[in-house]
Amino acid sequence: MTQQLPACIEDLPASLIDVAETLGLRVALALIQNFGGRELRVPVRPAPDHPLIIALGEQDGFAVCHFLAGQTIYVPLGRAGGLRRNAATLDAKGYDRGAIARMLGISQRHVRRLLNDEADQDSRQGSLFPEE
Repeated sequence: MTQQLPACIEDLPASLIDVAETLGLRVALALIQNFGGRELRVPVRPAPDHPLIIALGEQDGFAVCHFLAGQTIYVPLGRAGGLRRNAATLDAKGYDRGAIARMLGISQRHVRRLLNDEADQDSRQGSLFPEE
């Protein structure tokens, strides 16, 4: 199965929105393509042969290192936000979960998880535990 990358900043995982807004969507997508699903230690002074520099090129690699210097970040795979939104849209149109799974190229179980997570995040739903 081919990797479905986010098409716009709003579709990116929350952890990469700052990167996209500062360095561009292209850089955030390159991080997902090269390091998705992994923790990445971002060096303060990377060597020219550092995996970040090799994968992103000198200009983008050094820009990422300058922006995230010394941090360890988790680079998500990047599909969940767009998949969740697409699954919710198809669900609202009346498609059953099996059809949604076929259309999105994921398992029916994953569709159920995505839609259940969406339901859990309903802003109209009050909390059982009051905030202190």
